[in-house]
Amino acid sequence: MAHVAKVHPRDSVAVIGVSGVGSSCQFHRHCIHNIQIARAFGASDIIAVDVQDEKLQKAKTCGATATINSKIEDPIERIKLNEMQKFPTYDESGTTKACCHWSHEITGGRGVDIAVEALGKPLTFSQCTQSAGAIGEIDINRLVRRKVQVIGSYGGRARQDLPKLVKLAESGIFNLADAVTRKYGFEEAG
Repeated sequence: MAHVAKVHPRDSVAVIGVSGVGSSCQFHRHCIHNIQIARAFGASDIIAVDVQDEKLQKAKTCGATATINSKIEDPIERIKLNEMQKFPTYDESGTTKACCHWSHEITGGRGVDIAVEALGKPLTFSQCTQSAGAIGEIDINRLVRRKVQVIGSYGGRARQDLPKLVKLAESGIFNLADAVTRKYGFEEAG
């Protein structure tokens, strides 16, 4: 993510599918690292989207500023909602102040600067493309007109990345302990 997405300070980032395929430990660590990398590079809003509350809680401890359980709520609405909400607000005396207000949810209606699809399912890919940029469904024509880039990334560059990751871990910015979900003894390792 650090090489391909080019996270900058104040960027907003959504990681769709934090728990990874079958909650595999290796893939889960990769998704948590995406959150930590976004935080280390200065992203202002880091949104974790998943269907498992346990994984969302772990993402929160690793730097996610907002979490969305997509089984319970629509991530696109939470990320991009920018519409009139119709319910009253009251002052201290109980008098109605207003009957409506604008809801700007997480990104103020603009969507995220960087969306990471980390699961490989059609639904999560759709959520990823819709969470970036302008409100609405994104088809290939909108991707082209808006110059949205779809970038593939297969792992990192170990020789270049590992020393940087070690420095981030040593400085306390990158928390490797939060990526550990279970410990095994030698007799269990088989």
